[in-house]
Amino acid sequence: MNEFLITIILLLIVSASATFLSYIIYMEYKKIQHLKYVKNVISLKDEDVNTILEREELKERRKDFLFKLETIIKHAGFNISVYIFVSLFLFFIIVSGSLFTLFLKHWAGYVIGIPFGILIYIMIIRSLIEKRKKEFNRALATAISVLVKMMKNGVGFEQALIKSISVSSSLMFKNIFSMFFQEKNAIGEEDAFKNLDDYVNSKELRIFALAIQIGRESGGQFSNTLEKVEKTITYRKKMQEKIDVVTREASVGSYIVVGISFFLYFILNGNFDGRLHEYFMNSEYGRFQLLGIAGWVFFGMAVNKLITGVDK
Repeated sequence: MNEFLITIILLLIVSASATFLSYIIYMEYKKIQHLKYVKNVISLKDEDVNTILEREELKERRKDFLFKLETIIKHAGFNISVYIFVSLFLFFIIVSGSLFTLFLKHWAGYVIGIPFGILIYIMIIRSLIEKRKKEFNRALATAISVLVKMMKNGVGFEQALIKSISVSSSLMFKNIFSMFFQEKNAIGEEDAFKNLDDYVNSKELRIFALAIQIGRESGGQFSNTLEKVEKTITYRKKMQEKIDVVTREASVGSYIVVGISFFLYFILNGNFDGRLHEYFMNSEYGRFQLLGIAGWVFFGMAVNKLITGVDK
């Protein structure tokens, strides 16, 4: 076993030990906080305890780090536990660090590869969340249009809502609202809408839920209120589609520039009889330089996406 392999094994052991120790300290801190809370609750009356426990449990759970991770997992469309999600994350960054180390043939690959793996993992999750949100918003705009038309023709709100959801072409949209219909009769319509935020982060959904609440409280022509909401959401949908087109054009330009860089590399390598490739691949400093160039190109594309991306 050579020195390089021993160094990698020691780094992995130190990282795993630090993670485990941090987790133990965090759990002890949560235990102490919970004991303080129990001591305060003991002095209260029974009816006050029940009310506070129900409110505080939901409030504290929404602030909890594990709950936030669960929400991110649901927003991304995964049906897995937090522990599996974290395990996949750790596996991904370790593999990323290992690949960089194998390429550079130096332990510094872990120093570069692990942050890069974290960034890529976050970008993938954010991309999945954004994709689901756009699909949901498009399906919601269509469903509200169907809902308004059916209510104008005399169909009741509840029946029209169920029908407008059922005719949607988005399976994800149907699954999310199926949970809404299951919870609506048990916890109420308002709370059921709030729970949908755990599955999709949509401003359009919040506008729709608020319009239903206002329409029920104000009375009158409920369909007129929903018709105004329909126009607002349809307008937002069209604006997002225009933004997507402009963003896509900027992204294509970036990909063309990257493609030209690869093309120039192979052309120059051919003109110099393979010496360019030999230098970058067979020398230690050459590999670091090539990785630096690739990192600079990746950083430029990330900045371009950040600048051109607009979230409505």
